[in-house]
Amino acid sequence: MQRTRDNSGTVVVDGETYEWEIRRQPRPVADGKWEGIAISLRLQGYPREAIVQFPMPMHPSGRPEMEKQRIDLDAVTTAVTSIIEAGWEPTSRGRAMVFDVDAQGR
Repeated sequence: MQRTRDNSGTVVVDGETYEWEIRRQPRPVADGKWEGIAISLRLQGYPREAIVQFPMPMHPSGRPEMEKQRIDLDAVTTAVTSIIEAGWEPTSRGRAMVFDVDAQGR
């Protein structure tokens, strides 16, 4: 598992280079719930984005993990494959699509 504290970077999936960037750090929402980190993905050279939302990491006690999140590059790579299977076409035009994935990017 390769983790980074960088705010942006690239991953290679099936010979294609995808650029990722942190879109949102975890934040609280209504009723004591939390939204996890969100990243934007884009195929290098194309404008179409996908926003991938990961769940908020929690301590075993049920409290949210408040420290700054590190990006798991393996999860980002898995997320690219998952969202393409879910219907994202990175070479097409249009609005950004939003996808919720689990902590492993599936």
